Amino acid sequence: MIKLNRLRLEIISSDNTGNDKYGFDIPFHSGLNIIAGENSKGKSTIGSCIYYALGMEELLELGALNEKALGKAVKKEFELTADDGTVTSYKVLFSRIYLEIQNHRGEIATISRFINSNDFDIKGNDQQTKKVRIYHCSFDDIGPGGRSTPLFMRNHRNNEDDYGFYHWLAEFIGLEIPEVLNTSSKGRSPLYMQAIFTAIFIEQTKGWSDIMATMPYFGITRPKEKVFEFLLQLKELEVATQRDFVERREKQITHKWDLATNRLDLLASEFDGVLKDLPDSITGDPDLLKTVSLFVLDDADNIQKTISSLHGKYSAELAGLLATPVKKVGENKSHIRERLEELYGLQQDFMKKYEEFDVALSVQKNQHENISKHLSVITRELSAHKGIKNVIEDSLIVSDVYDRCPTCNQSVSDDLMKEEGVTIEKYTLDENISYLNGQSDMIKRSISSLAEVIAEKELMRRYYLNKQRQYEEEIKIILRELIEDDRDYSDTDSLNRVRLEKKVNDFRYGQQRFERYIQVLKEIALEYQDVLRQKAGLEGSKQEDLRKLDAFEAIFKTDYLFPFGYSSNQAFNIYIQKNEPFKYFPVFKTSSTSDLPQSIKTNSSASDFVRTIWAYSLSLLVNAPNHPGLLLLDEPGQHSVKSVSLKTLFEKTAAIKNRQTIILTSFQKVLSRPGEAQEDRMDLQDLIADLTERTDYHIYRLPTEGKSINIL
Repeated sequence: MIKLNRLRLEIISSDNTGNDKYGFDIPFHSGLNIIAGENSKGKSTIGSCIYYALGMEELLELGALNEKALGKAVKKEFELTADDGTVTSYKVLFSRIYLEIQNHRGEIATISRFINSNDFDIKGNDQQTKKVRIYHCSFDDIGPGGRSTPLFMRNHRNNEDDYGFYHWLAEFIGLEIPEVLNTSSKGRSPLYMQAIFTAIFIEQTKGWSDIMATMPYFGITRPKEKVFEFLLQLKELEVATQRDFVERREKQITHKWDLATNRLDLLASEFDGVLKDLPDSITGDPDLLKTVSLFVLDDADNIQKTISSLHGKYSAELAGLLATPVKKVGENKSHIRERLEELYGLQQDFMKKYEEFDVALSVQKNQHENISKHLSVITRELSAHKGIKNVIEDSLIVSDVYDRCPTCNQSVSDDLMKEEGVTIEKYTLDENISYLNGQSDMIKRSISSLAEVIAEKELMRRYYLNKQRQYEEEIKIILRELIEDDRDYSDTDSLNRVRLEKKVNDFRYGQQRFERYIQVLKEIALEYQDVLRQKAGLEGSKQEDLRKLDAFEAIFKTDYLFPFGYSSNQAFNIYIQKNEPFKYFPVFKTSSTSDLPQSIKTNSSASDFVRTIWAYSLSLLVNAPNHPGLLLLDEPGQHSVKSVSLKTLFEKTAAIKNRQTIILTSFQKVLSRPGEAQEDRMDLQDLIADLTERTDYHIYRLPTEGKSINIL
């Protein structure tokens, strides 16, 4: 648990005299804290300072960069208005945030972080903003000799390292941060504190657009689900994390399977053969691989046989040949004449097939070359468009870039096209860039696919060329032998022996490779079998999680959602979804057993969806065991929420005494939409009229005139 005790901003200005400081000093209490004022920038500055002190500026709509997360009033210069109306500008020399916090153990610490340390590198980056000092005492007790700890923030391993701020903050709050699957890390990472805080900090600009709308991207798989599971202490978090690891291992094993089957396919291509009984996809049963065979065409009888049987057949033939002496030319002449006629026929048929194959391969190579050239054109065009976008002024892009040259800004007429009746649809630079990116991706996929096909056919082409050389070589030897002396030894017989020996060796090596690849597949199948066993064992007991979800749903609907005035749907149509899609989030369903949940956002009015975020956030605050115990709502009166609903919100939050809620709000605000018959206005005094100050709430009022920053 964490409670904010005090927020102090200190600014040292170049126009100060003596030791005067500027800024603000805001006390906080348990229960409901209201920071109210007419100056929206003042409230924004206070809210941003809380985010910044806790290292949560990533959750602000303005982004993660420190210089953007806070306004120039606390970094560069601010203005103060004197009683006579004179406005004076002050340049910021130094500025620092102090945030005093307390945990459930009663321990107090003060976080100190520079906003502007006046220590900049050559690139203009402040050297001190990623450093934090923790004083192990209240702000008032900070002094010489006190214990303090320097920590780093927003750097690698700041959630894990002993000197990382988020690691310290988690320990101070008492949160045991679990490890989860992370696609951009080494397989796993902590469930980052910044992700958890999206459930408790709801900023004004983007925070009301969705539940946990400001979730940063850290590579965590399904981060919103993980945060909910952690806060509600669901067993599913551990199970889901294990499942994520198992699924990642399953993908790796499947990839290994694909590589091994690709090797088998290439082996079959080398022998112009076919694989039979190979499973279409990965299997966990190695016995299914016992019947896998590689069939190769036997030239002798034009029948496909297994590579092992061909190896056995030709090994026997070779043994028979080696056991007999080499024939003389006279003994072999009748045979070689018949063989010559046979070879001429085989060569003619073979050359027709080879020419057809070679033409098809040439066409695909030309396609690959042409598409690659087209990709180069697209790449240059895309680069040019991005360059033009950087050159052209934003105002020119917004108005009309089509009638002016992008480089010299000279007017370009399209009268000629208009006279011919030609109309050309105009696209913005962003639309063109998007289109070109799409074209580039599509062409890259085509190139990749063609490259694979060409690589396979190149292997087959080697087979064709080798076969062609064999025919030519044998015909040449036979023609020479026909005119040789009958008493000489037959070169044809010797060639047949050599070729047969090579064929036997090729089939033996091919069979060895085939058996090795099959053995690899069997080992992968056993690994996959283990993965399937792990997946089956992950189901576990879900009953405790279901009870927690039912309790959460009851609080969400009964205690908060409908008391807030939600009216877009009936209570029996609203559920907390227990499975994908929209897991753990409010959905609209016709019944609890419906398989077609719909997002509550698309089935609710804008104001009712804001009420949904109120209810969801407060339900977590009061019901989640791992909740840090703090909730910050920045301008909850969004999208014309009725004042009666806001009054209920203030009363409901005031009733939560053992947690801390901070609401940043306006004093006065028109809530009704233009054109509505009766104006609805938010008046803070009316909203808290039935509450007792210092008992039900504490309020910090910003000045109605002037700035939130004043002399301290």
